[in-house]
Amino acid sequence: MKFAFWNVHQNKAINNYIVDLIYENGIDIIVLAEYNDNDQKMINQLIEKGIYMKKYLTSGCDRIIMYGSIQKVMPANQNKYYSIQIIDNKYILCGMHLPSRIYSDHQERRNIVIDMIVADINELEIKLKLNNTIMLGDINENPYDSGCLNATKFHGISSGEDAGKESRLIMGKTFKMFYNPMWNLFGDFSYPPGTYYHNGSEPINSFWNIYDQVMIRPSMRKCFVKKV
Repeated sequence: MKFAFWNVHQNKAINNYIVDLIYENGIDIIVLAEYNDNDQKMINQLIEKGIYMKKYLTSGCDRIIMYGSIQKVMPANQNKYYSIQIIDNKYILCGMHLPSRIYSDHQERRNIVIDMIVADINELEIKLKLNNTIMLGDINENPYDSGCLNATKFHGISSGEDAGKESRLIMGKTFKMFYNPMWNLFGDFSYPPGTYYHNGSEPINSFWNIYDQVMIRPSMRKCFVKKV
């Protein structure tokens, strides 16, 4: 099963590119942020290529929409900033588009949403007795930022071996971990050394950033394809 995420930035002429992305990469479920084209035309274009996708229910989430060829998909928790779906009673998928960095209180806003996502996912995993959770989207943070790395937030670990321990005990409380493979895309051993470039005048500037990310529970690591 293949998933894709794309923030298309309200581009009103993006359907051809989305269709090509799905067709050329065999995508089963695509999560789009800021989509503003004609979705029925996109679905018809996919049908012309022999791909039958439907729009999943994301009521209450106005920043994310999802389409897929998987039939058995049920909506779970929905929020303005994220949509959680249960796929085939086997997987939990959370697509998100978190508050932007351009506002002065961006960190506080994102922390609130991240806390909600973590609570919803933890509750669903217990309720459904599932641990196959996938999170993807525009997080508007780097993997090393607090919202992604902090144990009380997403707790996305760069090392698959360490994430494989599944949880950490901190001050007597257990915190589950995600494996975050996006760390591997940083640095100039391969190009580009990130996905978003910013040459600013701030005292701390990494130049390259990775705001769109995917994180998975360690149990899903065996299903993750490192190179395509």
